[in-house]
Amino acid sequence: MTHSRVLTLMIPIVFAVTLAFIPAHGHDGHVKSAGSTFDPNSPKHVSQATASAIDLKTAEVDFGQVEDVLRLSGIVRALPDSLVAISPIYPGVIRSISVQPGDKVTKGMVVGEFESPEVASLQFDLKRAESQVASLEIEVPSLVRSAEIAQAVAQRLSSTTGGSVAANVIAQRQSDALKIQSEAASRQIALLQARSDVDSLRRRVATTQATADVGNGMIRDAVEGPNGRPLENTAIPGLIRFTSPIDGVVVSRLAILGQSVATGVAILTIGNFQSVQIDGELPEGLLDRLGSAQGAEVRVRTGSSAKSAVVAQGTLRFISPTIDLTKRTAHVIVDVDNTSGALRPGQFVDLSVVLNRNESAVVVPASAIVKDGPLQFVFIVEGKDDSMVFIKRDVEAGVFDDRMVEIKQGLVPGDFVVTSGAFSLSQLRGFVPETQGAPAPEPANAHGHTH
Repeated sequence: MTHSRVLTLMIPIVFAVTLAFIPAHGHDGHVKSAGSTFDPNSPKHVSQATASAIDLKTAEVDFGQVEDVLRLSGIVRALPDSLVAISPIYPGVIRSISVQPGDKVTKGMVVGEFESPEVASLQFDLKRAESQVASLEIEVPSLVRSAEIAQAVAQRLSSTTGGSVAANVIAQRQSDALKIQSEAASRQIALLQARSDVDSLRRRVATTQATADVGNGMIRDAVEGPNGRPLENTAIPGLIRFTSPIDGVVVSRLAILGQSVATGVAILTIGNFQSVQIDGELPEGLLDRLGSAQGAEVRVRTGSSAKSAVVAQGTLRFISPTIDLTKRTAHVIVDVDNTSGALRPGQFVDLSVVLNRNESAVVVPASAIVKDGPLQFVFIVEGKDDSMVFIKRDVEAGVFDDRMVEIKQGLVPGDFVVTSGAFSLSQLRGFVPETQGAPAPEPANAHGHTH
């Protein structure tokens, strides 16, 4: 009874162990095998499900282009003139802001209005001086005419013969004529002074307008003139329009309606990131390798892996002639077209600087190479369909870039290699091909040893 129970318990255990050592690839194809093995050099079968899971892809080895590249890291920056702050050049109060972060703006577009007491006072003084000039320009000619008439009357009376006009009357008329002449002269002087004041105020207004231009503002009028840049506003004195100096997008809004803002405090930030620059650091020891690569092509990736997709291309514009004494690096600048918007200021990126090219090397994609310590190998493909097997082959690599690797020994054009999923394939169990007349090897245990 006890013997039967032990035998009954042993049967499932033996069956489970037997299943564990049955090769997982036995049903994948028609190639016969003598058993599975953990030998990394053994050929491998892969089922369709496994191939899909590890994204297995193959390609034919051929002659192609390989580049000598230098990889650096960098940080994306806005171009110096492509990020601007809208700020008042006079203290005042925010009256309106017509944009929000993320809004696109065009050069010259009104983005806000700002009321400045200082500008309002200047506009009021100019208006008052212009009114005074206008009044004096009417009054002075009238006084001059009155003085001329009074003088003529006094002269006629004094020239009358026979003493028909009393001397005191003549004296009074002459005195009146002199007073009118004196008043006219005084008014003429006042007119000259008023005109001088207007000229001075107009120059101040022009200076204020020029200063507003620097701050991307425009002093608004109730009815704008033909040049679109009036000097005063009778409806709302001191109101300044802020316009965008560039095409771009609103990055930040830093003020609210009714807020009092001091001179130079930013209200809006506007940026144009269609083109950006990338700042990088080149180690001192690599300066000789980079040489005179200024103007070289640069590929930009947002990931640190060479397998990451290229998101932009640029040109190496600047290599600093000096070395940072702390970091022992030379500063480099790369100009990049960012029309796609893939790069954002402040973002860390990987740079591949192309130093030279070999147009006729035997090449494979970098993803085909698997490294095992100092050794490098690929998987070549033999057979087709269900008979397809993957065999490990050591190779000697030459020049490599971020995309392709030159193969000096181990492959020839026409070979097919695994280009995607090679590392995952190297982790799978292989099989021992069955040979005629040879006994099947014992299955491997869980540690990869045979007994």
